[in-house]
Amino acid sequence: MRSIVVGGGVAGLAASVQLAADGHEVMLVEQRNTLGGRVRMREKSSWLLDPGLHLLRRKGAMNQLLRKLRAPRVLGQRWDERNFNPIGCDMRRALETLTTMSNKKLNVKNPQFVIPRGGWSSLVGRMIAAANQVGVTFDTGNTAESLILDSGNISSVRISGKNVNCDAVILATPPGISASLLDTAGLDISPLEACTEHRVAALDVALEGRPMRPHSGLFDEESGIIAVDMTSPDRIPEGADPTSCTILHAVNLSGDGPDALTRIKELLDSRCSGWRNMTSVRRSTDSVMLHPCSHEQRVEASMHISAGIGLAGTHVVSDYFLSDAAVDTGRAAAKELTKTR
Repeated sequence: MRSIVVGGGVAGLAASVQLAADGHEVMLVEQRNTLGGRVRMREKSSWLLDPGLHLLRRKGAMNQLLRKLRAPRVLGQRWDERNFNPIGCDMRRALETLTTMSNKKLNVKNPQFVIPRGGWSSLVGRMIAAANQVGVTFDTGNTAESLILDSGNISSVRISGKNVNCDAVILATPPGISASLLDTAGLDISPLEACTEHRVAALDVALEGRPMRPHSGLFDEESGIIAVDMTSPDRIPEGADPTSCTILHAVNLSGDGPDALTRIKELLDSRCSGWRNMTSVRRSTDSVMLHPCSHEQRVEASMHISAGIGLAGTHVVSDYFLSDAAVDTGRAAAKELTKTR
């Protein structure tokens, strides 16, 4: 059976690996020239500075998949949740916010976190390597333009002007792109149209100092700002002392824009005195998409499974959040298609 996965982020990679492991001939289509989606690392100077706050859940879907793939050890040092600093709330509330990266109270179980060894892009790199090993074909730099049905079932995908035959498709793309593709086949897109992005301001900074000490992070409930110290020996310049450096990631969950970014800096001024003078590398982002939809807007992966089309991504219903949800929904969609085709 030939399957096409549209989208080369974490969800698409997880879906591709699962489909290939289940015996499918798999082609992954990604319109960018590189794979990895939003979690691709951007290195700055000699610091390993991930784009955003990416803690790995010890028993999450990402770690489970990497273990199944027998990937090299990916767990770095445990992140110290005991010294997380809740401001205006209790520790349970603060850790729940860190788990979901949402101001909403979702009553989830707080997991243990570790700092990924080699940065988040190293985890994505291992997923790409696994996809290569199981025979996934990558088609990068090309765009899926439309879906073609035959008697109510997917028969091909038009990719950069050419029709490519297939028996199943997984759309591991944001809600808007998935809706556009489904609309070309005359399928219902109303649940996807209801999705509204949650955009935030973010700050990633490498510091030659430890202004947050003794805390490993903080969450200020009033402002909605969360900041985490993700320092580990493999993320700092060679020869530097990890006890005198900080890799700090901060996000304003209350919104985006220049004012939201300014509020992050003001909170750090009050809670991490002197951080500006310690800065070695800084990446400021006025607006970045954190969640493609609210928790209540998540859509069912199987809404078009009868046509041979599955959905994957953090906008799809899952027991997990963030990248764990991307992995979970990618694998679930692949398993469901294998079962129904």
